[in-house]
Amino acid sequence: MTPAQRGPSAGGLTRVGAGIDRAWRAIGLDPHGYAQRQPEKAERLAIWLLGLGQTIGYAGIYYIFAALLLAWDAALPWGKSWLTFAFMCAILTGAAVSPLAGRWVDLGRGRWLLGGGMALGAGALLLLGTAQSYAVFLLAWLVLGAAQGASLYEPCFAFVTRTTGARARRNITLITLVAGFASSLAYPSGAFLAESVGWRAAVWIFAGVVGLIGAPALHAGATMLECCPVVPRGAEARAPDEAAYRAARARPEFWLIFAAFPLFGFTGGMVIAHVIPILTGAGLSLPQAVLAASLFGPMQVAGRLTTMLLGHRVRPLTVTAVSFSGLVCAVLVLLVVVPRVPMAAYLFALLFGASYGLVSILKPVVTVEVLGPRGYGRIAGVMAVPFLVAMAIAPQVGSVIWRLGGYDLALSAGLAAAALALAALLVLIGRVRRGR
Repeated sequence: MTPAQRGPSAGGLTRVGAGIDRAWRAIGLDPHGYAQRQPEKAERLAIWLLGLGQTIGYAGIYYIFAALLLAWDAALPWGKSWLTFAFMCAILTGAAVSPLAGRWVDLGRGRWLLGGGMALGAGALLLLGTAQSYAVFLLAWLVLGAAQGASLYEPCFAFVTRTTGARARRNITLITLVAGFASSLAYPSGAFLAESVGWRAAVWIFAGVVGLIGAPALHAGATMLECCPVVPRGAEARAPDEAAYRAARARPEFWLIFAAFPLFGFTGGMVIAHVIPILTGAGLSLPQAVLAASLFGPMQVAGRLTTMLLGHRVRPLTVTAVSFSGLVCAVLVLLVVVPRVPMAAYLFALLFGASYGLVSILKPVVTVEVLGPRGYGRIAGVMAVPFLVAMAIAPQVGSVIWRLGGYDLALSAGLAAAALALAALLVLIGRVRRGR
């Protein structure tokens, strides 16, 4: 099928792609040709490039909000509530973009989605740095939300799953191991730059890194993987993918996954947003609370490393059950034990970090294991919507519940959501086992 037969959009992308490929070759690089000559080496290099791109992307278009929030609050007149409202709108915009992103993955346009989304994020950061009014600030974050929905974990993992098949679990784990350092990159660099050159220049520096390193890394890595995919893609694959998506939606397993992971994400998002005041309210000093919360990151990496080392010896659904159970236990410890034994906060942090760190790996892997790889981009895009919405509203819902009945009530609500997530997952496991 020719580009013209696929439609003007595909033909235009083909022409632009040829121009970008020529630009790569002009500087002595040829990702597409290298993938054709050395597919195995190219896949390994591509995964590291995607990991680099995700690290820069999360640091530059996601964690930059938390990194610069204090600077914005001090320099801008709108207050934290309106600032955080803009960030929530960004996440909701990413959720709205996710289904379209999934369709692009299924149509073989992954390199445009990932690289273009990251470039869009760089442009939004340039706009953000000029913001003098709240309308411009909000607009910049809406565009950043679209960039997040097009280039961060959800579409990236859908793309890796479609292009690397059985190796996707290990590849996704490697990407998350690298990208796990994004917050460690964003927080100190954001604080240093805001103090040294001001928040506007800091945002523009982030824009340069995102646009000049992050976008090319994602584009080159995706180009190498899209050269030789496991599952054939293209416009001709649209009908089978649509049929697979409709068939998946007709299965109860689809809706169990659709419910379980957002409930998990809701509890995790609420705890992360409020963990410092919860711990200090339970009797820890501020340094002790910060130390406990700082264990989240290392434990996420530890959980992901353990999953990678286990490889295929343990089924993804089993690991997911352990992860969901760990979250329930962590919230129980935080709600019941920490107020009586404050030092149990470190046990909570270990359980929570290790459990929460696995969800980004397990969601795509479990979805493919249960529903199959065909049409996965569309399925993953739809699945991302409730998960991202839950993550977006969790901090605000936690604040409302706190005002009504304190953090004990908020944690009880989080515990109920985590228990419902675990129940849905256990029903899913039972159905899968009976099916086998």
